[in-house]
Amino acid sequence: MKKEKTSLWLIATVGILAGFLLGLWVGSQFLTRAQGTQLSELTGEAQDQYVTLVALGYDATGDFEQATAQLAQLEMPNQALLVEGVLERAAKNNAPTAYLAALARLALALGVPEAALKPYLPTPTPLPTPTNTPPPTPTPAPVTGHQATDTPAAVAQAPTATATATPPPTATPTPKPMVVTDQAVNIRSGPGTNYPVIGSLAGGEQAEIVGQNPSGSWWQIRLPNEALGWVFAEIVTTLGDTLGIPVAANIPTPPPTPTPAPPPTPTTPPKPAVDFVVKSVRLWGPQENGGWFDGPSLHCGEKRQLRAIVLDASGQPLNGVTILGIYSGVEQVTGSKGPGIAEWILGDGDGLRVVRDVDGREVQSETADGMVTDPHRIPDDILIAAGYCHDAASCQALRDANACRGHYSWDVTFQRTY
Repeated sequence: MKKEKTSLWLIATVGILAGFLLGLWVGSQFLTRAQGTQLSELTGEAQDQYVTLVALGYDATGDFEQATAQLAQLEMPNQALLVEGVLERAAKNNAPTAYLAALARLALALGVPEAALKPYLPTPTPLPTPTNTPPPTPTPAPVTGHQATDTPAAVAQAPTATATATPPPTATPTPKPMVVTDQAVNIRSGPGTNYPVIGSLAGGEQAEIVGQNPSGSWWQIRLPNEALGWVFAEIVTTLGDTLGIPVAANIPTPPPTPTPAPPPTPTTPPKPAVDFVVKSVRLWGPQENGGWFDGPSLHCGEKRQLRAIVLDASGQPLNGVTILGIYSGVEQVTGSKGPGIAEWILGDGDGLRVVRDVDGREVQSETADGMVTDPHRIPDDILIAAGYCHDAASCQALRDANACRGHYSWDVTFQRTY
């Protein structure tokens, strides 16, 4: 009786499986032929059933191209979102696990992230770990007296265990010797301060040591730009082992010591062309000359002096210098009217020139000229500077009135050039 009941269950299970597979095949064939219909007009529930059939067909055949063509008939812009939405609604409606798995596989193929589909995808069952069964040990046949030979019987060899190779220990790289700067230092093209500076390192910077000079007083280092340079060993700190640092090859030849230029040979300044120059010529003002202004009216003074002032090269008054009145022919010696001063009484006018120095030696001198007492012969700029008028029109009015004719006074300053 128990055997008969088991047979009935087996028959029922086979029948259900055969019906399910037949339904998948029919759905697949039906969907292929339904491409001419307007599936986009189906209701939402009908569209969900259609998508489920497409998913079951894809799950059975694996034909992704056919599945996407069937979904395209629904005229949905995003097939991945479409299938994912059907999957979510089917899960809420407690659809069979096979439906959910089929929809999840199709959604995964359309690009939906696996993390969102993981609850619906079946978990693969791990295969059992195979157990190595040792081969049977052959039993040697008993040897009888007449079967014995000179050849020893074969002895079964036990399997040899394969030795596991132990990887060699990883070598710890030896740190490269470095220099560390305590402050900014110059980097030179060779081991010496007579080599030009080619760069610098800031305080705290490091550089690899690649060589040294024969005396070990300079380190050859590699700069950050891969160029080589030299730093004085006493102004940096070293890191790492420096005992094996080699003497650098191709140490540059020290540059030649520049020969100091000879001091310039002092040259005697050229002797001035003249011994005395005219430093200034000045017309006295109305008040200085003894006159005054009454409003716009000018009252002229009575003076008509020509005063010469002689200075030495440092600007100090110089007595004992002889000056000649060019037109009057009168010579005067400075110091007679005050320190470095000589005076003349002007007629219509005169000019001055120094003729002898304090030692009586004749000299060359510039000439001062134009010291006159006629306003018509005095330029506007000189009259304005002295205060007689303030513009060209007022100066012309002064001349038209022949103002102060014969009563103008002048200062001439000479300076010795040595």
